[in-house]
Amino acid sequence: MPTTLPAVVLDRTELAWAAGFFDGEGSTIVHADKSRPGYLRLEVRVPQSGQGAGVPTVLVRFQTAVGGLGMIVGPEKDHIYKWASRGRLESIAVVAFLWSHIGPVKRRQANEAIKAFLAQYEASAISPRAAHHERRVFELLGFLVESPADSRQLDLAWAAGFMDGEGSFGMARANNRVRGPNWYRIRASATQHGAPGVVPEVLLRVQRVLGGLGRIERHGDIDDFKWVAEGARVEMVLRMLEPSLGALKVAQARKALEMFRAQPRLKGNATHCVRGHEYSYTSMRGGRLRGICRPCARILEHRRRAKQGIAPRWFKDPARRYT
Repeated sequence: MPTTLPAVVLDRTELAWAAGFFDGEGSTIVHADKSRPGYLRLEVRVPQSGQGAGVPTVLVRFQTAVGGLGMIVGPEKDHIYKWASRGRLESIAVVAFLWSHIGPVKRRQANEAIKAFLAQYEASAISPRAAHHERRVFELLGFLVESPADSRQLDLAWAAGFMDGEGSFGMARANNRVRGPNWYRIRASATQHGAPGVVPEVLLRVQRVLGGLGRIERHGDIDDFKWVAEGARVEMVLRMLEPSLGALKVAQARKALEMFRAQPRLKGNATHCVRGHEYSYTSMRGGRLRGICRPCARILEHRRRAKQGIAPRWFKDPARRYT
């Protein structure tokens, strides 16, 4: 008697996470099959670095999210592991599972790969072999897909998956302080390549899902862009994504927050700034009352002009000079 495969319920939230992960790291390709000259294979793949610690947990989670399909192979060079589909039926099924959540770039890539794969049957005498893992795929297609109460949960799960694949939480060097140790900003970021000079849609989607938090900037080459959130926004990002974010990224974010908060802060007092100037006035900024120092603002402006090679202004009134 054949054994019955264990029932699996595909969870739509996890599929949304997997789609975000796939949008960052995955691809659908056709390539030559060494065992069948002239035949093209269809494959869906998702690579991830194990960083010397074995199989990445995010690849195991991805495999579980798509019903256990595919296999994880590796490590290859630089501790890279890869989840890959096994045969055309698994490839098409995984694309179908993720289709409603993946972005237009990955959809277009999958569509072109599948069309190129199917075209070989029309253009030659090649006949398809019996599909591997057919029983497993068709059982999964008949399983119930659990659905959350609202689409917001799916959007955040997608963003968490993208951050698990392409994102990072860490510290970035800030400007030198007047005195004391250097100051480091906390940031969350995610990079993506796209068309030259065009912001990748997935970064715009991340920003949109997170309520407009962060900015998108060029990261080097003309086709390389980065979404960046800094300061208090990082904790807001973590709060929104934590329910679906992987354990490693959550730990990375919490460690960065801990390091940021442990930095010694240099402050003035209630009436004077850190340089000893009396505050010029107070203003409500960032949700709290802050002292504003005009002499410090002039010093910073002077430094900015000096960096740009602009000659200092001439003060006719010596009383207006400042240090």
